[in-house]
Amino acid sequence: MSLPVVAIVGRPNVGKSSLFNALVRSRVAIVDPTPGVTRDRVSVELRHDERRCELVDTGGIGVVDKLGLEDEVEAQIELAMRGSALLLFVLDAMEGVTGADRAIAARLRKLGKPMLLVANKADNATFERSAAELCELGFGEPFAVSTVANRNIGELREKIFELLQDAPELEAEGDVVRIAVVGRTNAGKSTLVNRIVGSDRMIVSDVPGTTRDAVDLKFEHGGRRCIVVDTAGLRRANAVDGSPDFYAQARSERAVRRCDVALFLIDAMQEIGRIEHSIAKLLLDSCKPFVIVLTKWDLVDGKKDFEQFGAYVRDRLDFLAFAPITCISAAQDVRVQETLDLVLGLHDEAGKRLGTGDVMRLIKDAMERKAPPVKGGRTGKIFYAAQVDIRPPTIVLFVNETRLVSAPYQRWLGNVLREGGHFEEVPIRFLVRERVKNVAER
Repeated sequence: MSLPVVAIVGRPNVGKSSLFNALVRSRVAIVDPTPGVTRDRVSVELRHDERRCELVDTGGIGVVDKLGLEDEVEAQIELAMRGSALLLFVLDAMEGVTGADRAIAARLRKLGKPMLLVANKADNATFERSAAELCELGFGEPFAVSTVANRNIGELREKIFELLQDAPELEAEGDVVRIAVVGRTNAGKSTLVNRIVGSDRMIVSDVPGTTRDAVDLKFEHGGRRCIVVDTAGLRRANAVDGSPDFYAQARSERAVRRCDVALFLIDAMQEIGRIEHSIAKLLLDSCKPFVIVLTKWDLVDGKKDFEQFGAYVRDRLDFLAFAPITCISAAQDVRVQETLDLVLGLHDEAGKRLGTGDVMRLIKDAMERKAPPVKGGRTGKIFYAAQVDIRPPTIVLFVNETRLVSAPYQRWLGNVLREGGHFEEVPIRFLVRERVKNVAER
């Protein structure tokens, strides 16, 4: 069942993204005084008193984008407005009505959509009284709020659902697979996300850095509910330019930590470099299953085959030997659905459990084949091992000294588990604990 859409619209810098975050009680959208920070439609499910709707943040109407993406931003705003059940027209209570506000009001009247005028930045009673002057636009009495002072935000949330007669009640939460799409700038992330959800939800441009917000989009595949998260292209730290890029980078990293499975996109037309190594480390540190996806396969020279590219990837990213590799063309819809099949397979694999007997047998076999390295004349010993969690598969090891069971040896143990046919294509997390000696041993 599709949810009624509530779109937040207005000129740049009236506090649309701040209002969006305040209503959903989370820092979802990037907030920055720089005009034009929001480009794509950022949406999230808004809930109140067992009812729900889709709240959408949009770019500033009439913004001048420094990358020349005004037309693309405008197209996203228009789609949000036309698909909405309710428009929140946000103005600045401190500035009053401007010429740009009047032009937007004239445009909104032509849509004939239900409208709620919101006067933001009414930080005190004085500004709240001056907000009444906004009535001249003809949309009724404005709803005065302050995202900074958190004034009347809860009341606005109630008003939204009062106006949405058809907002459905909450459903029981099922198993939803969260998929993060990550990669360097211009690796084809937004093109792939649009293909997955079947609509132009994300702006696609050859200009690096187009996407800033990490945008959650719902879809179904194979009868299973999924959320795909498009992210800003990850960059080296010294390439981050200004606070919008900084926040975009932070949200991309957060999307990886929140996801169940990641699609690690590598542009087949570019050499693998330091940024791919940084992304791979982020994925490994987060212990997230991921598919290595070679994008733009339709542009690859026909003389080169997938085996050659696969060997190249394995050579440059040799520490990702367990991760599956595929190639796609999102533009031509080549192997996109098969890649989603891989994603769901990894999610299921990461959710498996091994019995303690099986874990102990495999760990004992590993130690017989290769003992932990000797340090300071002492050798590591593993007394007990068991799987204690899933997603990621988590194995606790009780040892004589934690320093003797090093990270490289833990990787060795993981490889032994994979050779035994367990968790073959997903990261394995090891928790190393020193065994507590009993009184007799002391």
